[in-house]
Amino acid sequence: MSDSVRVTVLVPSISASRLERARTWLAALTAEGFDVRVVANSASAAAWAPRLSATVVDTGANPGFSRSIVAALEGAPAWDWLILMNDDLDLAPTAPAAIRRVLADHNEADAAIVHLGDEPARALPTVGGVFASVSLLDALRHRFGRADQAGRERRSARRGREGVASTYRSFSAVAISRASWRRVGGLDRRFVFCYEDAFFVRRHRALGGREPVCVDVGIRHEKSASTGQHIRTVLPAIAFSAFRYLCAVGVSERRASRVVVAALLLRVPLVPFASARTGEHLRGIVAAIRSVSSRREPVLPRYADI
Repeated sequence: MSDSVRVTVLVPSISASRLERARTWLAALTAEGFDVRVVANSASAAAWAPRLSATVVDTGANPGFSRSIVAALEGAPAWDWLILMNDDLDLAPTAPAAIRRVLADHNEADAAIVHLGDEPARALPTVGGVFASVSLLDALRHRFGRADQAGRERRSARRGREGVASTYRSFSAVAISRASWRRVGGLDRRFVFCYEDAFFVRRHRALGGREPVCVDVGIRHEKSASTGQHIRTVLPAIAFSAFRYLCAVGVSERRASRVVVAALLLRVPLVPFASARTGEHLRGIVAAIRSVSSRREPVLPRYADI
């Protein structure tokens, strides 16, 4: 990748403590010549972020992943590659230079997605997949060791239809070419929290984009516990995004609502196996059922409170 190729890195965050831990690798990305922008979606993150060697985009709200990314890009300079990164990553000292070398092997004019982290491949959500995820069945299978990664990939490959990719990886650390971003239309703002990465990959492949690739550049995802800490407000947002995802892929609103509500009801007896506090978790389930049933979009934890 020549020095003339423009790379913008966006790192959304609601946590001052995680930004503090990310300080070293954010500085390393800046030193490599990338345009690094921290997207502050909470008052605490906005207050701490100016200490970083990065541009700070203060949204003044907590709009969720896809909406904050879209908002941050409105004021960004022109770019050829967009890199989306979580704030809870661990980067090896060699990672920034490795990213540069990886992107050198790809043409930004092609519709390309390059995963840079260690996220596992998972099946693109179908109706059954959404049900298993929202109900916690998927999480329990993983927790108790009954999920076989190779088997899941083989089964999802058999389910692939019409040339659409049957697997995807979470966008915890991903490079997206300008051509792919423009062809898909960016992240879909309909999703409050979750499913935006799966839908992007689905659209990318349906529109003729290349099969996403995954390259190990020395990035590990630490998997933060913020969802569990804010389960009462985050779970309704996840459930509502699941409902909107099903509608976006052609499921009727009525059926999509029934699937998500049924999954939430099944989740109730499984709450003791989850890490979140039981009372808050149950309140989150009730709020999620109300939101999906009424088609009323929930809100994430408030900017001023986190």
